[in-house]
Amino acid sequence: MSGGFEDMFDGMRLHDGKAPKARKPGSTPRTQSAGPKTALDKTSTAAWEILDEDARARAEKTARLKAARQARDGDKTD
Repeated sequence: MSGGFEDMFDGMRLHDGKAPKARKPGSTPRTQSAGPKTALDKTSTAAWEILDEDARARAEKTARLKAARQARDGDKTD
């Protein structure tokens, strides 16, 4: 066997250590077909709607908490 340890990993993409970004409401496009919907299509659509609602609620809560934190800390000077 020729080559070294580094040769084993040639062409492989290295992980950058960053966490995936949070999902935003409606960030995943879903295609609407004109044909009949299968049970899987219905389930997938329902699941995406739940995920979208959760993401929307999370974004609203984050904005509300950020505004409250800024209002609380806005008067303080370091």
